[in-house]
Amino acid sequence: MSNNKPLYSPPTLGSQLLRWFCKDRLLEEIEGDLLEYYQIEREAKPKWKANLLYWFHLFHFLRPFALKKIGQNSNIIIMYRSYFKFAWRGMMRHKMQTSFHLLGLVLAFTVCGLIYLHLKFETSYDSHHKDADDIYRIAWMNENPQTRTPHPMAQALVSEFPEVVKAVTFSPIYGPGLTKDVILITHDASNVTHEITDGYFADTTFFDVFTYEPIYGNPKQALQNEWAVVLSESTAKRFFGDEDPVGQRLSFNGMVDLLEVAAVVKDAPKASHFRFNFMLSYVTLKSLPFNDPWLSWDDFGHFNYVKLSPGTNPEVVESKIPNWIPKYLNWSEDNIESLKAGEIGFKLQPIQDIHLHSNIRWELEPNGSYSYLIIYGVSALFILLISIINFVNLNTARAAQRLKEVGVKKTLGAFRSQIFTQFSIEALVTTFLALILSVFVMNWLETPFNNLVNGSIAIENLWQTETVTFMVLTAIFTAIVSALYPSVYLNSFEAGSILRGLKLSKLGGSNLRNGLLGVQLVATVILISGSLTIRNQIQFLKDKDLGFDQDNLMVLTIVGQTYSQKIRTLKSELESISGIGETSMVSNVPGGQFNQHPLYMEENPQLRVDASEMFVDKDVASTLNLEIVEGRMLDDVFAADSAGTAFVLNETAVRELNVQDPVGKQLFWVNNEELVKGTVVGVVKDFHYNSLHVPIRPIIMMMNQNAYNHLIAKFDPNSLPQIIEQVEEKFTEIVPEVDFSYRFLDSQIEELYQEEARTFRLTVILSAISIFLACGGLLGVISIVIRQRVKEISIRKVLGASAKNILWLINLKHLLIAAIALLIAIPASVIFMRNWLSNFTYQAGISPLVYGVTSVGILMLIGLTISLISIKTIKANPANNLRSE
Repeated sequence: MSNNKPLYSPPTLGSQLLRWFCKDRLLEEIEGDLLEYYQIEREAKPKWKANLLYWFHLFHFLRPFALKKIGQNSNIIIMYRSYFKFAWRGMMRHKMQTSFHLLGLVLAFTVCGLIYLHLKFETSYDSHHKDADDIYRIAWMNENPQTRTPHPMAQALVSEFPEVVKAVTFSPIYGPGLTKDVILITHDASNVTHEITDGYFADTTFFDVFTYEPIYGNPKQALQNEWAVVLSESTAKRFFGDEDPVGQRLSFNGMVDLLEVAAVVKDAPKASHFRFNFMLSYVTLKSLPFNDPWLSWDDFGHFNYVKLSPGTNPEVVESKIPNWIPKYLNWSEDNIESLKAGEIGFKLQPIQDIHLHSNIRWELEPNGSYSYLIIYGVSALFILLISIINFVNLNTARAAQRLKEVGVKKTLGAFRSQIFTQFSIEALVTTFLALILSVFVMNWLETPFNNLVNGSIAIENLWQTETVTFMVLTAIFTAIVSALYPSVYLNSFEAGSILRGLKLSKLGGSNLRNGLLGVQLVATVILISGSLTIRNQIQFLKDKDLGFDQDNLMVLTIVGQTYSQKIRTLKSELESISGIGETSMVSNVPGGQFNQHPLYMEENPQLRVDASEMFVDKDVASTLNLEIVEGRMLDDVFAADSAGTAFVLNETAVRELNVQDPVGKQLFWVNNEELVKGTVVGVVKDFHYNSLHVPIRPIIMMMNQNAYNHLIAKFDPNSLPQIIEQVEEKFTEIVPEVDFSYRFLDSQIEELYQEEARTFRLTVILSAISIFLACGGLLGVISIVIRQRVKEISIRKVLGASAKNILWLINLKHLLIAAIALLIAIPASVIFMRNWLSNFTYQAGISPLVYGVTSVGILMLIGLTISLISIKTIKANPANNLRSE
């Protein structure tokens, strides 16, 4: 092979198996041939296909003559060869049963494999950072917890806490209303301009705490320089392609050649709880005449992370903070006492737990949910359990047909261990064939599954040692469990008893089959009822009155104070378009993030309430259809309103401020170090501006001409295509430097519950698979049982039993099993789903109808399945079946 070609490493596990089992004198030659084959396949095919072919070639080379301590004529080899022949012939003899076995196992292994890869990805967040186990985020915990804390806190902890070895503060570049700003960056030399999101300010220690692979320049030194920028790899390629951009200059929001590219780092992996496109240092910000309290102890507006020394207990550090931090905080004695009493406080969140275990205000990106991963994992285990039970049940039911085979083998001297080995190998052949087929199905379903769960699984990860081990152990476990009962039970009979004609009635096994059938039904009922409950909750969220209109509203976003005049011009122009109704300029849109500051009434300064804030214009109430319950809405014809000293509160704010008749009373709004005094001019009815996962919180609305980021426009849905075309034309004309984009408000609201929607779709699919497997397993077992009871049914018919009576007799036993399964499954499902619903402040509750529909459906399905397979035997002429007697 050419030295210029990369040398690919084959699967480690395969190479190790080769060294264990291959004769030493043949090892080097076989290993060399395999490696050569592997290089050829890797150059021509995807990694997963090359790995699969590697395993095929490996087993092809491992012939009996090549194995250590075993010769070609060894009796052991001959015996095992015969086992495999028996297994293959048995599969070919019972093609229908084999096909169902394979189908069930392929479905189970596919589901388990895909969900395992998804769980592995979701639990791997932020593990790529060096010393990730020692990195923690500082969160502020009170009645409305948030991720942001004061800027000086991180470095103060390093200075005064010996346990803290490194720390960093950073924050996104925000526009008005604390909306992440969209920055217009231009490379004037090539005349390339892009709108860039996810820009950050950070301490010089950012790359000491977080691990990013440098591509060009030294990112650690870059953040020590004013006006130096660190770019992510994808952002650098947008401007410079594959060239080294270090030293190139970029314009920032029209400020020509302001920034100098000092370093480029690889993009953060997708399994990161935040990602940046460009990074500026706080050194740059502090070089300006910048007196904003945002950088002071009084403003909880930054993200602080600390790296503890190895072995440090984070709870010890956490417990020291309440007695240490008051010297830096200008707080009242009551707040300090609450801090020391633990009623409020700072919490260290492990960085690797943030994605799945944190869902508080100001998360940098939407996080996942550990409870949903539990649902996925349990559902996959249920599918696997149902498939294994089918395998066990059908093997057990077939045991009677193999009774004489076992008797003959035992007469010829077969040991119990050999009987067990034969049954196990037969099961292993089936399970491993199913495992191989499932790999191809998983590859086919990779993209649809990722779309379904919004995941990022890659099928090539199947060939990681950990994943291969999991899948192989799952297949081996399935095979051994399915072979255990038939082999052990048949081994318990003496060969003489078997050959003299052991009666089928003495064979037994029905109790085991019935018990396993009950377990199957329990799993199926939990899956079905769970998916229906999730569906009810999603429908409840969609139907609940949010207190404002969300339909037929278009949202245009233009972030940045530099666009404040243009957004007003755009509003005026849009109102002239036919089909556009009311329009409104706002700082924040329902369903998004809202900044929060304290406020208090002049008459009761001791009672402070944290309230979300929203800057609005005079048309917000008519556009969103907000209901005014007291006073009036804001209007710029009033000087106080235009000056931002007139306030509108929601009902929750009035209630928490404990004020009667608030209109006309004086209120103080604490905006960092600035204290704004104004008058309450109106009260709006509560509306859900946040997700229904949380209760309605206080909100204050005021006017500010420089704080509008979004334009909301009500439109006529019958003229939408023409409206969008005209809106784009106006937008491009007024704001040519910003790419036109729009979204619908109802779609943004729905995105708040996309995790629930994905979980519902997945559980529906898994429920359908479980029903199919359960019915298929029941069909297979009943068909064997019916064959064993042919003569009994014929005798009953001769004695006068009707087809209806016989059908009822056959159905009754299994319907009783189903009833017992329902009695077990329903309480378990209720407990599980109540726990899931506790994630929502507003709940649809547990509907008895869900369990009624599930119960009736399961009973009817069982009855129909049994009847379909039984009716042919029942209608047959009894004389034909009794002739041999």
